[in-house]
Amino acid sequence: MAEPTEDIEVKVATNAAEDFVNTYYAALNGSKGHANLVSFYLKPTEARPLKSQITMNGKVLQDPAALQTTIDDQPERSQYDVQSFDCQVLNSNYNVGVANNAIAPEKDGRKMSILILISGSVKSMKDDVGGDARGFTENIVLVPNWETHNPKAGKGLKKWLIASQTFRFVL
Repeated sequence: MAEPTEDIEVKVATNAAEDFVNTYYAALNGSKGHANLVSFYLKPTEARPLKSQITMNGKVLQDPAALQTTIDDQPERSQYDVQSFDCQVLNSNYNVGVANNAIAPEKDGRKMSILILISGSVKSMKDDVGGDARGFTENIVLVPNWETHNPKAGKGLKKWLIASQTFRFVL
């Protein structure tokens, strides 16, 4: 099968980035949403042992559950406000963890890895009153969720999962 055209790559990457930014930061901001954060990350299995790499302000976190714990252990809830994001296709034929019979490129762009660059501000919220805002940048690499490529895949699965995430407060 042929590689995706540049137009397809741009459209798929833009849609994936926009959907990710909208859903991920809504989960971060939701009082009950934090429990859903783990669902945004790769789930290592015997067949696909790749783990998400997560760094928060220079500290390497072991896995998405450690990020979840770090966020949940904060004394106050935080409110994230994304001010801008951009995306770029890294690899139009990403094959890590794919079944051997599915290695060929797909013209629909479902096998890409995508870099998302995000900037915004975050406020600590005490009693729903925001404190001083602090800037942040975040770099995220999304890869295909191979479970969604199965014709028998369940509904509600995320099409893209976080393979790498670097969060940093800015001065």
